[in-house]
Amino acid sequence: FLGVFTSGGLAPSLEIINSTYTGIFHFNLTLFSDRLYWLIEIPRENITKNTDIAAVEEWLVRITLQHGLHIYTTEGTLLDNVREPILQGDLGAIMTKNDISKVYQHVMDLKVAKCPCANDVALLGFILNETYNGIYIGLSFSGFWNYSDTTWYNLTDTIYSQVGEEHTKLSVVDMVLTNHFLVILTSLGLFVSGDLRYPSSSFSRADFCGFERVDYVKGKLWYNEKCFANREHFEVDYVTITFERNRTLSESSSCFYSKEPLRQWLPCLPHILKGKKTIASTLVTFLVDQEHSAGVYLFSNQVSKTTTVSVSTLKNNKPGLKPKFPLFVFPSSFSSPVGMVFHPRSHFLYAYGDQVSTHDISRSRVGVNHSLVLC
Repeated sequence: FLGVFTSGGLAPSLEIINSTYTGIFHFNLTLFSDRLYWLIEIPRENITKNTDIAAVEEWLVRITLQHGLHIYTTEGTLLDNVREPILQGDLGAIMTKNDISKVYQHVMDLKVAKCPCANDVALLGFILNETYNGIYIGLSFSGFWNYSDTTWYNLTDTIYSQVGEEHTKLSVVDMVLTNHFLVILTSLGLFVSGDLRYPSSSFSRADFCGFERVDYVKGKLWYNEKCFANREHFEVDYVTITFERNRTLSESSSCFYSKEPLRQWLPCLPHILKGKKTIASTLVTFLVDQEHSAGVYLFSNQVSKTTTVSVSTLKNNKPGLKPKFPLFVFPSSFSSPVGMVFHPRSHFLYAYGDQVSTHDISRSRVGVNHSLVLC
């Protein structure tokens, strides 16, 4: 069958693309008589010579029957697993298939985190019920398409070395994988890995004075995803953690943020001057917009059923009291906000809940571009 194409001078070509590189490789027209497929071997150094551990873009691979004809085209991805930071070391003790299968029956939910630069690199964490205990995370370099490509790690001993083994009911609550760090929110606290470019299995615990298990299990992590493959000098990763406000937590202590190396955590809300009335709204989340040196807040007021967005100017990486734009109020139909996220390759901001609204804050004000109603 393949001989029909080769006799006509047709053979596949393979194109490898990212934002800084394009290479085209041609399959050989000559086929072995017993071969039912085309085969090409490309040395890694023909694509890239870099071997340092760093955040790198995943390549797009496009195969066509003949370059330029655009027929029988198929696409895929190619991962540089020599350089991808989280693939270079072990997160904890490696588990066997039999070991991890014993955990399945105790799993209530899952948490997924992916690499900002490579969609195929992803983490899966188990949220456990109260009959089991531990931190179990799977790492895949194939987007979990192939189970054999998943490595399972047991981080339980690593976490207990920070908090003491007398504590129980340990479980994953949330996870974020940044360009250089893995952040794990557990039922016993927030833990940050060492710089993944320098492989080790060490984690440090972030200290939030007065917080207990009941606070951590209701916490959420927020991350403004952006690939640092072509990093500007001012670009760093920011991560936010929010807690559910209760009788012991004030609004100012229900949200904290940090920039890499994620060791110092600051309140999201600036200190309010004495005598000034506080906002009755609840802070849903806070994101840092580095391109405009701004902090973006999503507020919800369940009494008046209003949802608002506020943008503050950052000075020395801290939000100020003076807003950068006038307060934006969502339509009344958007009354149950859940969170917001920046699109990683544009400057659109998505707020989501009982609706999804898109915003562009690169202009002189915040405004709704489009609203999608979820049923």
